Amino acid sequence: MKINRRALLVGSIAAVVLLAVPALALATVWKDHGSNVTTLIELTMNGGEIFETTAGNGMSCEIHATLTTEGGSTGKITKFEIKKCPTPFGSFATTKCELNSAEGRGLPWTVDVKETDLVITNWHTKHTFKGASCKEPELDKTIPSMTVTFAPSTTEISELLFDGKIGEKQEYRSFGSLKIEGANNGTYGIG
Repeated sequence: MKINRRALLVGSIAAVVLLAVPALALATVWKDHGSNVTTLIELTMNGGEIFETTAGNGMSCEIHATLTTEGGSTGKITKFEIKKCPTPFGSFATTKCELNSAEGRGLPWTVDVKETDLVITNWHTKHTFKGASCKEPELDKTIPSMTVTFAPSTTEISELLFDGKIGEKQEYRSFGSLKIEGANNGTYGIG
């Protein structure tokens, strides 16, 4: 029996294409009231971040951020401002460490839409401190993969809840929430 290699190759390619098309159609993307986002949107957000150098030792900070997307399954954090960190706790409180300066670095940060959440790549912040007893004068940390979930749902996002850490034994952790401001609150989602 003679095998027609060309027909076999064409048939194999057609099968791969047929399998790939439904997978592309099912990809999770940014939505505006259920319709795919096709133009630039900007979500401005305010909220809080808690960072810990070890469990129970860190500061609570006020932050302002901006997320942009033109649709599809990607976006960017284009702005991340750490306004102030008025609440030290654990060793930061006992040593009377105070925030000197803080910033988001390496912006924009890449945002990827997953099936039910977002992943921010290379979340990078730098904090400097003042106080003679501070154990660390500076924290310059990059969390390779920050997970972001939503409230109240994936289809009507009002709040982004984030949590990420460095190291298996938590060498550094950042977590908190950002509320979407204005008319965009509850307008956009993923699906």
